[in-house]
Amino acid sequence: MQRILPGLIWWILWILSWLPGFILRFFSSLIHAFTFLFFRYRVEVVEENLSQSFPSLTPNERAQIAGRFYRHFSELFLEIILLTRLNTSKWSHRLQCSNPEVLAESLDRKQNLIIVGGHFGNWEWDVPVLLASGYRVIAVFKPQTSEFADQLMHKIRQKTGVTLVPMKDTLRVVARELKEPGSPFALLLVADQIPARDDIRFWTPFLNQDTAFFTGAEKLATRFQLSVYYLEQYKLGFGSYRATLSPVYDGKSMTAEGEITRTFVNLLEKSIQATPHLWLWSHRRWKYRREEVHLPV
Repeated sequence: MQRILPGLIWWILWILSWLPGFILRFFSSLIHAFTFLFFRYRVEVVEENLSQSFPSLTPNERAQIAGRFYRHFSELFLEIILLTRLNTSKWSHRLQCSNPEVLAESLDRKQNLIIVGGHFGNWEWDVPVLLASGYRVIAVFKPQTSEFADQLMHKIRQKTGVTLVPMKDTLRVVARELKEPGSPFALLLVADQIPARDDIRFWTPFLNQDTAFFTGAEKLATRFQLSVYYLEQYKLGFGSYRATLSPVYDGKSMTAEGEITRTFVNLLEKSIQATPHLWLWSHRRWKYRREEVHLPV
């Protein structure tokens, strides 16, 4: 039953995905009412994160951001459902790319890329942007604590045609892909997750506080000479986004340790400061303090 249930839920979601947009928006309003108004889902976490990140804002201004975040958060569930019937050729009205020539030119040169993003906008929709360009997509994921949720999301993501790679296997898979002949790939990393305490190797200022970040994208880029781009999403409305790619590293230049990661962090921070409600504020991002974690010698 444990293996059958995710497949059954997937089919239910597929059926729901065909509902008209106004009904899906109605369902998102119900989700908003339950998560925010009734159950107060992680309200304390959201308030603390906003308070630490934007101390100069008034409590009322932070409350407005929180309210808009929960509205966006409730819409994410319904937008993710739409992935169950993804057809990249028909998604131009849902997901536009403001500079598609970046990917087109790289693909013409048969360049493999690393695409980094954050839990910003609808990060699950980063994949269609890359697929529409003609790139083969390899997406790195961090297994979820719930086995059921992990299996369900795995099934939804695989429907898009993406190759899913557990985080621990990233280096091995990239090295293998580079050795084997094939069409160019875009390695997709949602790179703002908090590392486990024992995996913390790098700290940098982010949203008014010292923050630990993974440096996997940087290590892969410098080791295999891969260009890195930051993918930002701007929400136009329910189920509608515009994506923009910004260069992080050209794959060739000499670079100081940490520079690639800091460039990504700075770009993500600017995105959040411009439209703060689109970031995942309910995430317990700052579990650890720098003074509490000793970096390995």
